[in-house]
Amino acid sequence: MTNVMSRMARASRILLPFLLLAAAVAGAALLVLSRPSVEARPQEERRWPVRVVTVEPERRQPMIRHYGRIVAGRRVPLGMRVGGRVAWISPRLIEGGKLTAGEPLVRLERFDYEIALREAEAQLAEARARLGELEAELAAARDLEAIIAEQVAVARREVERQEKLRGRNVATEKALDAARLELALRRVTLRENRRRQATLEQRVAQQRAVIQKLEAAAERARRDLAATELVAPFDAIVGEVDIGLGRELGPREVIATLYDLAALEVAFTVTDREFARLWPAGLLGRRIEARWYRGAGAFLLEGEVARLASDIDAASGGVELRARITANPDGAPLRPGAFLEVGIPDLVYEGVVALPRSALYGGDRVYVVENGRLQPRRVERVGTDGELVLVRGALAAGERVVISRLAEIGPGLRVRIVS
Repeated sequence: MTNVMSRMARASRILLPFLLLAAAVAGAALLVLSRPSVEARPQEERRWPVRVVTVEPERRQPMIRHYGRIVAGRRVPLGMRVGGRVAWISPRLIEGGKLTAGEPLVRLERFDYEIALREAEAQLAEARARLGELEAELAAARDLEAIIAEQVAVARREVERQEKLRGRNVATEKALDAARLELALRRVTLRENRRRQATLEQRVAQQRAVIQKLEAAAERARRDLAATELVAPFDAIVGEVDIGLGRELGPREVIATLYDLAALEVAFTVTDREFARLWPAGLLGRRIEARWYRGAGAFLLEGEVARLASDIDAASGGVELRARITANPDGAPLRPGAFLEVGIPDLVYEGVVALPRSALYGGDRVYVVENGRLQPRRVERVGTDGELVLVRGALAAGERVVISRLAEIGPGLRVRIVS
């Protein structure tokens, strides 16, 4: 009996899990069969949000923008024409100082040059006095010639008279010889006077040449004395300076570098493609505008392209231009090396549409919205204007071009326009 009970207990322990599992499966099947039926709905097509711009064909002249700098069109080394010890230096002769044409910059000690001028003027005065003496002697000799000539004429008449008397045996041979001797002496005196006049004329000419030489020496001494003061040759900005009080300067020794304010230029580089586009249309004389940013503000400059740089650096990948500054309305304190943003007008484009770069797909295609769906349009990119692309193509005024970037974009895509 005990064995029978033990077998039944063991069998119940084995069958119980299976009975429970069967009951759970039956319950689940009952729930599935008794659930309410739900009607299936078709999936709705997605509408992609996009931003658009309205097509407006227009006449547009973009502004090409590059970075440039202020450069000195004329850079002049400054030095004294004469040498000497430095006695005074202008406080404005410092690096970065602004100079006005004609203002004194440096003075040398003047004593030696004043003495040299006095000596030259004294020598000139002496030479002029000597010329006066020679001219007086020459005038006296010329006056004496007239008297001697008259004496020669009288002696000639006396000889002729004695010859007539001698022919009539009235005068003696001795009286005739005396008259002839007197005539000869007077002629000798006349020749000597004329020889003296020629000598005096040569000495007068020589003395005048000496005076010209001394006048040049005096003028040189006068200029050397004036050159002991150095003045600014033009309105300028001071570059490097190398001078000090008491220093002994040599003639032409460079003491500073000046940048001509009137010759400051804007230097900037355009790309080879921009140069090729603008040169046939008239690059020289083309206006520019530049801005020099200082902190939160900016100084505006106006100018025009004056020339190309003296050489072209193939490694730079462009052509450097030099523009003459025509206006500085803000009174900017310009200095060589100032960093600028430069704008130069591009060609004028007629009938173009300006679009953000994001509107262009594949370089030659845009999408317009028609009846809530996208349609492609072929376009040609003709230029840029800052961050905008200028295109021409199959675009009509008033059409709306998508400017959003969509990875899934394509013809017929359903979209909705958002602001």
